[in-house]
Amino acid sequence: MSLTLRIFTLIFTTFILSSCGFALRGSNGAIISNDTVYVQSTQDSSALTQALTSALNDAQLRIVDSASSAHYVLQISDEELSSRTTTVNGRARAAQYNLQLSTRISLSQRGTVLLEDEPLDVERSYFEDTANIAGSTQEIEILQEEMRRELVEQVMRRLRAAVQGV
Repeated sequence: MSLTLRIFTLIFTTFILSSCGFALRGSNGAIISNDTVYVQSTQDSSALTQALTSALNDAQLRIVDSASSAHYVLQISDEELSSRTTTVNGRARAAQYNLQLSTRISLSQRGTVLLEDEPLDVERSYFEDTANIAGSTQEIEILQEEMRRELVEQVMRRLRAAVQGV
């Protein structure tokens, strides 16, 4: 293949991928450029609030300490983790569980509500290995971390859509 054809193919592929909306995870850019946001949460030290604050910082937003000095106010409720049995094994013990992590968010801009109180949730299922309880416990912790990360991504997408719709 000639060098010209290779370069043309590379440029054409790059154009097609960028025009279809393809983006690497986490490379979506800033939601709002150089604005301030106040994160109102009853659990400031929770893992979800910390992950969300980190994602907002990565999106080039300044987190402020009071709602009065912020351009946007993001309210996030406590994260709620629920677990329910999905299947039972031959010994009448739970074999598979369904985990659900949920929260509620709302966004306002100087008193104007941009996002009403909106529920967000993520679900995962896992099989419990009764022969390896420590491994199952670690799997639950990993799943919870992945679920938090996905919940934060949902929040960021909702914020981006709400702000772009203004």
